[in-house]
Amino acid sequence: MKPFTYVLPKDLAEAAAAGAAAQSLYKGAGIDLVDRMKERLQTPAQVVNLLPLAELGGIQAAADGSLTLGATTTLEQLASHPGLAGPALAALRTAAATTATPQVRARATVAGNLLQFTRCWYVRSEHHRCLHGGRGPTCLAMTGENRYHAVLGWLDCVRVHPSNLAPALLALGAEYTTLHDGKTQRRPLAELFPAQPRAEAPEHTLRPGEILTALHVPAQPAAARSAYTESREKLSHDWATTACAVRVVLAGGTITAADLVLGAVAPVPLPRPEAAKALLGKAPSDELFRKVAAMAFAGATPLGHNTYKLTVGPAIVREALHEAVR
Repeated sequence: MKPFTYVLPKDLAEAAAAGAAAQSLYKGAGIDLVDRMKERLQTPAQVVNLLPLAELGGIQAAADGSLTLGATTTLEQLASHPGLAGPALAALRTAAATTATPQVRARATVAGNLLQFTRCWYVRSEHHRCLHGGRGPTCLAMTGENRYHAVLGWLDCVRVHPSNLAPALLALGAEYTTLHDGKTQRRPLAELFPAQPRAEAPEHTLRPGEILTALHVPAQPAAARSAYTESREKLSHDWATTACAVRVVLAGGTITAADLVLGAVAPVPLPRPEAAKALLGKAPSDELFRKVAAMAFAGATPLGHNTYKLTVGPAIVREALHEAVR
């Protein structure tokens, strides 16, 4: 690991000023960042620690049921917070509670989970010259070992986005707030991820020196229900091979609103609005859910070693839908 200056700011303003310096990076728990620095994928001259800043932590529940999640809120705090009790926010609660291991969840942060780097072994190794890493002419995973890689939404790079929280937050209509150049801005969460996830695009759209300060989950309708499911090879301390978050609103036994977002199958968390639209005006049934699951994976292009995602993925979608309406 290359030597660097470590900054422990007293407040958010001091953190923002430090992060504006050239070759500076922010860290929360640093679980992913330290790995990347060890591999010399990133060699910052300065690391600014945001974790101790009280203004970036905690969960605030408003009277209307909306939530504000501080960027450094841990996954453990998120999973156990009473504001997430009940069926409406079950997807977010489950996503937080099933990520990695209890030790990781006690340390890992909400912002860190959203902003983590892809787990593709080609780009994360200094021994490979990968297009996404800017060190080579092509995506090595396209013709190499690609068991865990994308089957949807890719252009010239088949990495997958590893965030567990992102599909659930997107399905729930979340927004995010950032601080940059002294200005605060609030945007839909979908804008945190590149609209065109080409190899040269990073995993997120934050500008250098921009701090993600909070996530905002709007109040859900009284009849809303959500669920998150994923497949993985190991019971814990593993990343999803496919994932799905759904939110439905049931009224009189009929689905009146729906959102469906896939995870671990594309370079970004992937909303599937056409599949969700097929749920509207219909009563829940396994036949309907099978149809919607197939629509969610329409247009999928498997690689040499990940065809299984076209079987497992739709099953995970059906499971999420059944869980949501249970």
